[in-house]
Amino acid sequence: MALASIAAVASVASALAGAASAFQQSSAAKAQANYQSQVASNNATIAMRNAERLQQYGSIAEDEQRERLAATKASARVRLAGNGLLVDDTVDATGALLQADLASEGEYDILKLKDRYAQQVQAAEVQGVNFQAEAGLASLKASQQNPGMAAMGSLLSSAGSVYKAGKGAGFFSTPSGLPASGGAGRFGPY
Repeated sequence: MALASIAAVASVASALAGAASAFQQSSAAKAQANYQSQVASNNATIAMRNAERLQQYGSIAEDEQRERLAATKASARVRLAGNGLLVDDTVDATGALLQADLASEGEYDILKLKDRYAQQVQAAEVQGVNFQAEAGLASLKASQQNPGMAAMGSLLSSAGSVYKAGKGAGFFSTPSGLPASGGAGRFGPY
């Protein structure tokens, strides 16, 4: 009988230890998911700020390129005029054609610059959206963790073995008037 009592107590202790462990694991998983959500949210904020900054840099770079283009066109006019070419002549004159080519190449460079910055801005925005999605997923994982329910589930899964060990130790007795071996009584089998 003493060994059965020890086994019953050990079974209860094991069930409680399992419940405590389940509670702790669920709490840790919840804390980790909350942390991951916060990190992803911070990363989303940083990515969106990067997108704004890239947009500003792109605008500044475009303005600087336009200034360089204007300076290059002015310098070309001076050189053309210095070499004796008419710079304000008809549209099909050599000087005018050279200036038009220079202007179109400069605008092409500006368009490439704008496109490169637009791609970088879009990549940063997409990265921000991805981080927001990660934050939402981690937050959902955190909300699905319930340490109390995890502990309760562990206790319930151990209930059968605790009852069996307790019954073997004689902790549970059959109420009077009921059959001790599970026969059919007034309300059916027990």
